[in-house]
Parts: sequence; C-alpha cells; structure tokens
Amino acid sequence: MALVNERFGRQIAIFGIQGQEKIQATRVVLVGYGGLGTFVLPQLCLLGVKHLTVVEHETFSATNRNRYMGFLHSDFDTVKGIGVDKVLVAERIAKGIDPEIDIKLIKNKLESREAFDAIMTADIVVGCLDSDGARSVLNELCIAYGVTYIDLASEVFGDGTFGGRVAIVKDGNGCLHCMGDGLDQTEVRRYLADDTQLENEAKVYGVEKDSLAIDSGPSVVDLNGIIASLGVQEFKLLITDPKNCSRYLNYRGHLKAISKVQVNESSNCYCCSLHNKKEEANIARYLGIKGKPP
Repeated sequence: MALVNERFGRQIAIFGIQGQEKIQATRVVLVGYGGLGTFVLPQLCLLGVKHLTVVEHETFSATNRNRYMGFLHSDFDTVKGIGVDKVLVAERIAKGIDPEIDIKLIKNKLESREAFDAIMTADIVVGCLDSDGARSVLNELCIAYGVTYIDLASEVFGDGTFGGRVAIVKDGNGCLHCMGDGLDQTEVRRYLADDTQLENEAKVYGVEKDSLAIDSGPSVVDLNGIIASLGVQEFKLLITDPKNCSRYLNYRGHLKAISKVQVNESSNCYCCSLHNKKEEANIARYLGIKGKPP
C-alpha cells in the first residue's frame, strides 16, 4: 500500500484511496488504437488502470505518423512500406508505464467473437473509432450487456471548423442514436451493407462502389489529445465521483468552447430498449460482417 500511496499520492489527495482502488479494479476495454486511442491508453495506465484489453486489427501506416503518440520512426519500414501491429505498440506503452499491468491484445476487428466476449464482460468500454457504423455496433452491444460505454469522436468539418465530443452510454437512458446529434444513418447503413447492396446503391447513383466507402476526415494531433483527455477525465469522474460526471460534452475548437448537452430519457429509442436483454438482443448477427470470420 505504501508504494501505491507513493505513486498515486497526488490523485489520492483528490478522490481518496477508495477512488484509486476502484480505478485499479475496473476492467476496461479500449476499442480502436488510433489517433484518439494512442492518447487514451497512456492516461488510463497513468491513472492506475490494471486490467486493460485493446481491440485493434490494423498495422501502423505512413499516414498515421502525424498524430499517433508513442509510435517510433522505426515502427514503420519505409523501404518495405510495412508498419508494426498497433496492438504491439499499445502493449509496449502500457508495460512501459506499469510492468505489472494485466493487458490483453485482440488483433481482430470489432465484429469478432474475441472482441465481443471481452466487451460483454468489461466494466467500461472506451470507443475510439473512425466510423459511425462501428460506433452503432459497439453502442448496441454495450447496451444489450449493460456495459458502460464512453465514446470519443474528433472531427474537422467541411467548413473548416473543428471539434469533437465525449458521450457516455449507460443504464439504457440515452445512447449514441438518441443523444446529441445522433449518428450518421447513411454511414451506419453503408457500414453494415454487403458488397451486393453497395454495388446496387452505386448503380443508382451512377458511381463506382468504392466512392461509397467510408473514410475518416482530416485529423491533427492536438485535437485528438484534447478529446482524449476530456474522455479520460469523464472516465475518472464516472468511477470516483459519478454525480459530477457529464453524459455528453461538445467541444468546438474554433470557438474555444466546451458545452454540456442535456441528456433526456427517451422512451422511443429502439437501442435503449435493448438494455440488459443480452442474447435476446441478437447482437451476434453483427459477427463477421466486415469480412473476417467471427
């Protein structure tokens, strides 16, 4: 206990030894280790999270080098054009902060049995995803199994303004579909569509199927850092001082403003109605939809 007090003394002074013990006992799953996730993970480890699972299927690429914290120049082979597995860097960072941390790596997509099993048994899931389609799947999964979900999003908008938000989905009272601005339903539909459906839609619009592909917009390191830190702050409050935790925060960088959005209970939201329905919610229908076997 003396070593714990020595390492965490300054934060124990804020939320007490019981708060610190709660943080260390919380089982966290981090979904997505990209621009946001690389800021979130070290902060969770520094707070003292001891049980952490990271879900990420991609490797480090050349385009990631403007905003990923903790990656080294040597993590990308410029000659071969091949980068290291992102989950291995997550492990390196976590173990560098706390060699005794219990960290599990899932190098697979969200829509995999391995990822689903980890999420269903977590206390808190932190989502750092690029697509509203993936957010919709994770939102529904967490609601169905009663898992608290903290979703982070950063964005540079078409008019040049920029910002992001932190949303907390819990207790079946408000989710990503019915809180704030909701999710982009076209993006969700296309994410869940198969190749035939996308090809048919492309024919209707007279375009190539690839033009319907969902891609993330411009992203910069400082914006990701701000949103990630806001998210970790709400994570900390959720565990140690839940009465002061915000359910939905909007950040607008060009205005230098953070606003708290009121979340009202919605009796008409289909996803919220799935709270704690577990197998009855049939979330398993999403397994393998993105091309990898469940």
